[in-house]
Amino acid sequence: MIEPKHNQPRRSSEARPTPDLDLYDAKIVTNVSGRTAMTRKRLANGRETRAFLDAALDLTTELFTPALSEQLLDADEEDARPVMSYLSRRKVLAKAKKNCGDDFPLSENMMRHRWSSHGAFLADFVSYALADKHWSLQVALSQHAKDLLTADEDFPRAVHRVAYEDLKLVLELPAFRFQLLAVATAQADSASAQALARMYTNLSQVWMSLYSSVFEHYGLTFRPGVTMEDFNILLQAMAEGLGLRLISGVDEAVLDHAKRTSLLGTAALSLFLALVDPGDGLTVEQAAETAMGQRRKT
Repeated sequence: MIEPKHNQPRRSSEARPTPDLDLYDAKIVTNVSGRTAMTRKRLANGRETRAFLDAALDLTTELFTPALSEQLLDADEEDARPVMSYLSRRKVLAKAKKNCGDDFPLSENMMRHRWSSHGAFLADFVSYALADKHWSLQVALSQHAKDLLTADEDFPRAVHRVAYEDLKLVLELPAFRFQLLAVATAQADSASAQALARMYTNLSQVWMSLYSSVFEHYGLTFRPGVTMEDFNILLQAMAEGLGLRLISGVDEAVLDHAKRTSLLGTAALSLFLALVDPGDGLTVEQAAETAMGQRRKT
């Protein structure tokens, strides 16, 4: 954990949007008050704004920590969504003050100056929390992509390693659990819906960049009718589904910590074998019919 500099908010050790990222230009913090774009940009990137958003993210971590969650579940903010009642203005401010210490004073007026309503703050937090998942995954991918690209002698092992690390993030990051809350409110909340759409776009860019590099490295192509986007959506859906089962506490062998493998790795390899063209030029449907036709003849 990096020690805080003088007069800078203290941050938890978990990966978050980098300090030099322009939260306004990246369309992560867009609901701050201000008559001009320049004023809104300044407020969006202010250290106080990050302190409040980081405090809300810390509270989200506590929400999914059994020993700490009970005290967060009482509602004390009129305009807080029911599923986000743990993020009242009072609780966020108290957590931000505790994080930052006396050298970095914060007040309720500072929050109200930035966000005209608590609902506006929550809209920006949804976007910020989901961006947290994106940056954390990007860090993990950058560490393991090289292994995958150079795994000419043991490709399955490299796939399992990346899949294993990806699923481990589900357990380690509160942002994944928060994503489930955002999904639950997306139909009734345009801010959640927009933040989810942006998150999926960002994640797809990261994953497809990796997949494209692998396909180029090995000279691979998909079967006719299958695109990289299809492959990415299917893998993301499997990862999220397995992640949901993982955090539900169901006694299933989703992760094997001893071998550093997972059912996601098995699913990824299965999908790879099914969708990559081995040279026969058949569609998925034609390949399936050919395989079944051969069995019917035996």
